[in-house]
Amino acid sequence: MKPFFVCAGASVIQAPQWSAVKNMVDSWVDLELKQSRVLAKLYNAILDADALEEHIQDCAFGVLVVMMIAVRSIDYDYGQVAAASVFLELQSLLKRLEPLKDVAKEEEWWPDTHDLIIYPSLLGLSAPHDCYGSPLRFYIYELKDWTPAGNAERGVLHCQHGQWGLEALIPWWLRRGSCVTNNPEEADYFLVPWHTWCDRMIFRMNQSREPIGDISAVYLDLMRRKEELLPHWSRQLGRDHLFIFSDQGMNFFPEWRDHIAHSVFITTEALTPGCGPSCFSPWKDVVVPGHPDYYRFRRMREVNLPSEQRDLLFNFHGRHPGFGPSYYKDNVVRGKIIDIFTGVHGVSVGGFVEGYFEIMGASHFCLVPMGTSSWTNHLYESFFAGCIPVILSDNFGVPFHGDINWEDFSIKWPMHDVSMDLYYFLLSMPRDKLYRMKASVDAHACWFDYHQTLEEPGQNCSPYLGLLRSLERRRPAMDRLPGHNSFWNQKNVPGSCLCVVCAGCGREGLTLQVMI
Repeated sequence: MKPFFVCAGASVIQAPQWSAVKNMVDSWVDLELKQSRVLAKLYNAILDADALEEHIQDCAFGVLVVMMIAVRSIDYDYGQVAAASVFLELQSLLKRLEPLKDVAKEEEWWPDTHDLIIYPSLLGLSAPHDCYGSPLRFYIYELKDWTPAGNAERGVLHCQHGQWGLEALIPWWLRRGSCVTNNPEEADYFLVPWHTWCDRMIFRMNQSREPIGDISAVYLDLMRRKEELLPHWSRQLGRDHLFIFSDQGMNFFPEWRDHIAHSVFITTEALTPGCGPSCFSPWKDVVVPGHPDYYRFRRMREVNLPSEQRDLLFNFHGRHPGFGPSYYKDNVVRGKIIDIFTGVHGVSVGGFVEGYFEIMGASHFCLVPMGTSSWTNHLYESFFAGCIPVILSDNFGVPFHGDINWEDFSIKWPMHDVSMDLYYFLLSMPRDKLYRMKASVDAHACWFDYHQTLEEPGQNCSPYLGLLRSLERRRPAMDRLPGHNSFWNQKNVPGSCLCVVCAGCGREGLTLQVMI
């Protein structure tokens, strides 16, 4: 074998380990943090032995894969600076190995590197932004020792995965912008950052309510120590503080009503199951889109066909009553979709299937039924597949309704009327309207792209812009709220001390205290 492809073993990593690494070439994006930590230990062992070049000569693409996997846990465990250093080394190695790409593909050693495109910005290696010119200023608390992870800010490289990734991405994006401030006196909002769901998955935190769940315990500790951890809370009694809750997050902290009821919630849903309408106040809270993973929407974009090449009328594939009691008891609409449309010409419905992205990209419409709650990430995924969403969730509160006209590119159909009438309605849509709506879907996809990769020159839309505009509209209302002072006109309170200067006293400036 040529140099770089021997993989016979070196001083730290032996041949059997290289074989195991090779099995991760296609799955490196999806690996859990514990697997990333194993690879990080191998990489650190190579560095400690001063044997990096030795291992590159033996199995260069194996080293590359090790670094690609390890950098996520390095970011989570040691911070952004350490991860950025490793990533820069990774980029250098990738550039060095680029001429061998074809050989690496033949040897099944070439990893898909497309997802690395978002790493520079996530690691602070790209230029800061101007927050779309927003006048708002955000103060972001540094909670170094509060959560089980120790640092509520760490690990965006890993925690940005999944539909809950917005919990990590929103604080990360704000920190990179000109709208962040270290001066609390000029702050409009105070952001409390915590990757709640990410930490729950990593530390297996108990989310139950009895007696007190682990997540509740962390929040309760925060509120007990708010003078220490949230020193600016008293300015507006928390009304200018932001909390991010994704996917029923408030159910993990049921005590929120006693502690943060007046704070601003950034959430993915306007109606949280088990919590009710009181969990969302339209005058203060903001609905934001769910987060589709970068690799998922990138793959959907690749199979987004023009309207004239689409041969399916509509599709739905996902969980339904056949998957368990939560969908059998509470989700009638998904059951109707399966029962009514299975086998209908030009329709593809059912559970999870291979080629799901291709099915979406070949469909004119994507059905978006409610899940275990009113919202579902099926809506936001449909935009990257260029598939006109048909929302079948009566209580779905769509984001940014004040900034974008949902009627131009989506349909909202009543859940009780899921029948062949829906099929014939979609089938009868005039072709010119169908093509216009599809073009509008593509044009609005940028509103749901948390990684900004779809942004074209001069394009002015993103979920961050939608969030900023929503918060700008809410900001004046806080100025009209009464102040937080508990006492006033103290001079007239019996027993208080009135201090006056005695102008006629023998000593100049003598102060007398008179008890009233």
